[in-house]
Amino acid sequence: MEIHGKLLSEGLTKRGHEVTIISTKNPSNLEFEEINGIKINYLQNTVFGSKRKNWPNASLNKFLELNDRNPFDIILSQQSSAYSFPRSILKKNKIPLITRVAGTQLDMLMSVYNQTLNFKRGFLDLFKEILRTFYNYLLVELPLYHKSTEIIVVNHKLANSLKRFYFVDKEKTNLVFHGTNTEIFKPDKKLRDSIKDKYRISTDCKILLIASTVSKQKGFNLALIAFKKIFQTHPNIKLLVVGEGIYLEDLKRLAHQLNVQNNVIFTGHVANEEIFRYYNASDIFLLPTLRVEGFPRVLVEAMSCKKPIVASRIGGIPSIIDDGKNGLLITPGNTKELIDKILFLLNNKDFANKLAVNAREKAVKIFSLEKMVEETIKVFELAITRKKEQG
Repeated sequence: MEIHGKLLSEGLTKRGHEVTIISTKNPSNLEFEEINGIKINYLQNTVFGSKRKNWPNASLNKFLELNDRNPFDIILSQQSSAYSFPRSILKKNKIPLITRVAGTQLDMLMSVYNQTLNFKRGFLDLFKEILRTFYNYLLVELPLYHKSTEIIVVNHKLANSLKRFYFVDKEKTNLVFHGTNTEIFKPDKKLRDSIKDKYRISTDCKILLIASTVSKQKGFNLALIAFKKIFQTHPNIKLLVVGEGIYLEDLKRLAHQLNVQNNVIFTGHVANEEIFRYYNASDIFLLPTLRVEGFPRVLVEAMSCKKPIVASRIGGIPSIIDDGKNGLLITPGNTKELIDKILFLLNNKDFANKLAVNAREKAVKIFSLEKMVEETIKVFELAITRKKEQG
């Protein structure tokens, strides 16, 4: 289960709702398991994590099989997972379909376009993405959104995009932010000290943190380039790189080329159950992404841990970060802006602390796990009512 699905399912189950998940093949070849009351069905003839090979027919057949045994009240499609479910079957079974959209194929196209402009991707990649966009837009996304009873979006920009480019009635578009557990992701000085002890970092050393899947799209290379410049005026500083990915070895080589390898710590993969420790160890959290992000979970987690943030002004990030109030935003790909904003925070501790306090307040008030679950349930109830009215 991806993190949002896990958190939402647990929240729904705790409130007395029955949750059944249809997922791709399990890496351990399990066909079924029940975790904390959540029933998970794995489709053996699919590919783990992929909605391509065999997924459309296999997921539909499994749904029909389960629905015959115990009829469902709601179908929640994470992204395009239920795109193969025919409108006729939904109508026959009188089941409302809710689609949660965290990003569209048009967003992905814009991401590749931005990376091409910044010389991070070639024109062949852009051409392939254009072809992929035509296919997904016409055959997957457009039909899915229009047969959905209600749609959940994770940022303001997506709501406008669905209306403008997908001709979706704004009345059936519902904004529900991704929630985080603010009781786990919270400020804790002891955790800060434990991470510093683990990596033998002096207590007075400043730490910049970047955490995500390691890729050029996420701007890890930009963080390294910026760090080299910052290190020249602030030698008592470390860059903590949390995550793994196909770009990790290239990033390590770049650290050597920039001669900052002794001050950059690559932790590798850190489980989500442990990542809050690393947020607490940091002084500033970075997300200089070039990708059109729907709702980067790491930002809300860092905010909840009361950290000042420097992130790209792209995708749904401005829905999370109010520039100058609970974080700082930069132009995607602009290394100079990234350097200037980091230096400003390092040199203005009171302002950095003000951003951090405001970030924690917004996380608790707007991005809590409880709020996400309750608002999702409201959409479910709205969908059931609308379906009854439609007949």
